[in-house]
Amino acid sequence: MTSLLPLLLPALLGIRAIAVPVNVTVSVNGSLSFAQQPAAAQVAEVAREAKFAREPEFASPALPPSRPPALTRERLGAWAGRDPERAKTRVVILDAGHGGRDPGRDGADGILEKNVTLQLVRRLAGELRHRGYEVHLTRDADTLISLADRPRRANDWKRGRPQAVFVSIHANGGVKQASGFETFFLSDARTADERRVAEMENAAEAYEAHGATAAPAVDRILESLRNDYYVRASDDLAELVQRHLARIHPGPDRGVKQAGFRVLVGAIMPAVLVETGFITNRKEERLLATAAFQRKLTGALADAIDAFFARHAWAAGAED
Repeated sequence: MTSLLPLLLPALLGIRAIAVPVNVTVSVNGSLSFAQQPAAAQVAEVAREAKFAREPEFASPALPPSRPPALTRERLGAWAGRDPERAKTRVVILDAGHGGRDPGRDGADGILEKNVTLQLVRRLAGELRHRGYEVHLTRDADTLISLADRPRRANDWKRGRPQAVFVSIHANGGVKQASGFETFFLSDARTADERRVAEMENAAEAYEAHGATAAPAVDRILESLRNDYYVRASDDLAELVQRHLARIHPGPDRGVKQAGFRVLVGAIMPAVLVETGFITNRKEERLLATAAFQRKLTGALADAIDAFFARHAWAAGAED
């Protein structure tokens, strides 16, 4: 009977058939691999933690991959009926890439990625709070947070609420001539460039004292649940980020991309990683360090987050 529990889990949770619980492994180059793992010891915990999968937004019919299902007033009704204030709260978790002994990429003029990302996250947090969001930072100082702990902190702050996103801020690196901005969501890398960026960002694990820790079993099971709605919602959020950054960024729009970023694995919410510019490009390095451009960047990112929540009709739950 124990061996059948992973197969029976979807029926027990009242959701459509999904992949059996898996171990999600991210290689250094951003490729994802999956291996079945037993779930018997975690069934009770999974049933509790995965109850969000029974909520209306996850029970909607399958939609084309280009657009995630909208959370309409009706779909939010189950949340609003039980706890209106909890359902209305919009939560944004901001992640400043690198930190502590992990400097990230360094520019030709000596500007460090870890400092630029922290400045951007602090500015963005202030802007979002001014707009009424509940905002949390995975780090608010020059400290090293493991890649695995960042999405776990995000999940803790979310506390099962339906309106939450995770945004990891970075500065890109490459050949001196490379420039522009791009936004990633979690999926298997398709191109050499996507693998290059994932390898660069995943290399931060080398600075962690004990290396990456394995994700809890519940995270691995929820990972299979999120492959449907959350991946498509993350793609949608990435598209909005690119669209709004294109209005203020002088560099080329490098588009929405996908790769196996370890910092995004396990986030139980739409999650993206934003490469705000190439710090290895002297012109963009200097631009990223200016307060004026940082204000433009964070304003555009805040607008993209506004647009994402509006598009998914989450704001409808706050209306009479």
